[in-house]
Parts: sequence; structure tokens; C-alpha cells
Amino acid sequence: MFKFIHAADVHLDSPLRGLSRYESAPAESIRNACRRAFENLVDLAIEEKVSFVLLAGDLYDGDWKDYSTGIFLSQQMGQLDQHDISVFTVAGNHDAANRITKALDSPANMTILSSRKVETIKLGDLAVSIHGRSFGTQHVDENLAAGFAAAEKGMFNIGLLHTSLDGREGHAVYAPCSIDDLRSKGYQYWALGHIHKQEFVSKDPWIVFPGCVQGRHIRETGAKGCVLVTVEDGAVSAVDKCPLDVLRWVLCNVDLTDAAEMREVLERTRKALEKERPSADGRPIAMRIRFEGATAISGELAAYPERLEQQIKALGAEIAGDDLWIERVENAAVGRLDLDSTLSDDNAFGKLLKEILSTPDNPDEINGLKDVVTDLRQKIPSEAFGADSVLNLDENQTVERLVEEAKNMLVGRLLSVEGAK
Repeated sequence: MFKFIHAADVHLDSPLRGLSRYESAPAESIRNACRRAFENLVDLAIEEKVSFVLLAGDLYDGDWKDYSTGIFLSQQMGQLDQHDISVFTVAGNHDAANRITKALDSPANMTILSSRKVETIKLGDLAVSIHGRSFGTQHVDENLAAGFAAAEKGMFNIGLLHTSLDGREGHAVYAPCSIDDLRSKGYQYWALGHIHKQEFVSKDPWIVFPGCVQGRHIRETGAKGCVLVTVEDGAVSAVDKCPLDVLRWVLCNVDLTDAAEMREVLERTRKALEKERPSADGRPIAMRIRFEGATAISGELAAYPERLEQQIKALGAEIAGDDLWIERVENAAVGRLDLDSTLSDDNAFGKLLKEILSTPDNPDEINGLKDVVTDLRQKIPSEAFGADSVLNLDENQTVERLVEEAKNMLVGRLLSVEGAK
């Protein structure tokens, strides 16, 4: 009997960009979160006395800013080496973008499998064969799995691969392959990487995405970590989920259906926050609040989004202090009855509302929007539009969301003004 850890997508020293730009964000929890999650992985490996660790790509997050990343990795590998734990890894798309690592030697107990061809490493004392191939370039669109050799008889065969498999929402296509491609090799376990959400694709054979070790933005909610695999008599006997994250992302939906006043909105939000807190298992939380449902005060909420967000953030600070940070408040609440009544009036105000609401949902159909976006890019620092930003204008869904929020805000303010007359 032996154990091994399967992890992937560590993204060492990747900043939690969705947090670090904001005032009042939990700086201590953000700083070096990916390093601290990796330290948890090393501690787990030592505690469980695993025979080896598998890292299925994207150990790094692209090129290092300095050599401290390499020094940190060497320190962690050194701890594993003191307990005779070897590490086997393949390079993923982010690793292939790293230039500094190509000029450095890997730690003695860490083996990076070849990018030129599929490489097989045999661990004779365990009767294990590890088959894997690294990315040689950042963009790999060929089916690397097709080049893996058939399983070796009398051995526990592991396939180590960074791949999008047959495609997953939110992830670019890299080294695509099918489940049948993997099954055809006859391996007992496929250790995959690239998909940041943990997924047991198959149990016959085991085909596993362990997910990333630390969520970095709101699209990576829930527990993040690795899997601990136990092998007995040449077969997998257990695959245990092991959380490693030090800060957890949570999306909290608050139903405002029939809420009649702001006091009720705050009370429902309070209950929703208290309900979600246990899901973090004692970790600090970065939370996005999303209001939904039909309410008569939807216009009031939409009219002044910044004021609403500050009220909710203050509520979060009251409930949990530094252990809960409200990353963003999204208002998707609607108030159809009041709006329909106003739209039925054939006057200038009603016509204005109709014109606002008739704005196309597809940003490409809005005249002049591209020019506005171009102008915006020139006025705001480029880092504000990063891949993990709520202002990532390279994503069509982000622009669609901003258009929808603008429509809601305009309608809300107009209804508030009209109602005050």
C-alpha cells in the first residue's frame, strides 16, 4: 500500500488580482496566498507520508518577477526531500511562458518530464510507471494523449497531463483529447491539470482534475486543494479531497422578492451572510453579493449602486470584521410592476424609459460603444482591465454585464426622480 498526492494549477506567486486593487481588502490574507496554499500541500504530503507528489502543470503563473519564486520552491522541495518524497511534474501553458526557469536547475527531488516526447519514469520499489509530457510552448493544440504508450503490465500506470480534455467552460483549449483516448491506454489513474474546478471525470479508470490549490477570483469559488490517492494491491482504493486554500471565494445570492424597504434588504442580506459563513470552514472569505428577485424598491437599489455597495460592505464588516470582505455587490433585482405601469404612459418620460430599455443586449449592436471602450482604455491604467478584473473588457460577457448594469442604474434613477414629484 502506498499514497501519493495529485495537485495542479498552483500558480505560484499569482496575485489575487480581484482583491488586491481594492481599499479595505484583507491584505494579510491576500499576500502570498498561493505560496501559503502550496506550503499546506507540502505539510500534507509529509503528514500523510506519501511516496511521491504529482503536479499536473501550471506550477508557475508565467514569468517570475524575480528569483524569490525559485528560492521559495527550492525551500519547499527541500522539506519534501528530507522525508524522501519525490515530485514529478509536467509543464503547462503558464509554465511554458516562463523564461527564467529555463536557465535554472530543478531541485534534486523534482523531475520535470520532457516536452519533446512522452517520457516514462519507473518507480521499481512501488511497481509504478508515470507517463507524462510537458508543454514545450505556451499554446499546444495537438492531442498529446495520443502519443502516450500503452500501460505496462504488472505496474500501476499513471498518466500525467495538462489538458482541457474535451472542453470545459471558462478554460481555453489546450492539448485537447477525449475520455476514450485516455481509457484506451489502460492506465489505472490519469492525473490531469488545467481545469481549476475539481472534477472526478471517471472512476473506471480514475480520471481526475484536482482543481487549483487556491481560488484567485470570484470564478473560483468553493474549496480548493488537491487529492490524496491511496493504492492497494495495484488498484486505487481511495481518492480523498484535501482542501489547501487559505482564503475562500463565495458567491452569495440574496432573494429580494417582495422586499418593501431597505431595512428588509439589509436583514435578508444579514441572514444570507450568516448562512454562507460556515462554508469557508473557518477561513477568511472574499464574497460577492448578488441581489435577485422582483421588488418594488428595485429602482431605489439600482439608482445609486455605490451607496448600496457601501451599505452592504459595512454590514459585512459588522458581522465578521476582517474575516469577511465583500468584493462586489451585483444588483439583478427587478421591479416589473412599477416599470410596466410607467411604460404604459404615452408621455416623454415613458418614451425615454422605453428607449433605454431597448438598448441591445449585444454590445456589438450598440452604436458608438466600441469608441467609448477605446477611450476608456486610454484613460484608465491597463492593469485595471486584467484577466481577473471585473472590468476585463476583453470578455464579451463583462461588457454585456456593464451595459445591463448601466441600463438598470439609469432606469432606477429616473423612476426615483419621477416618483419624488
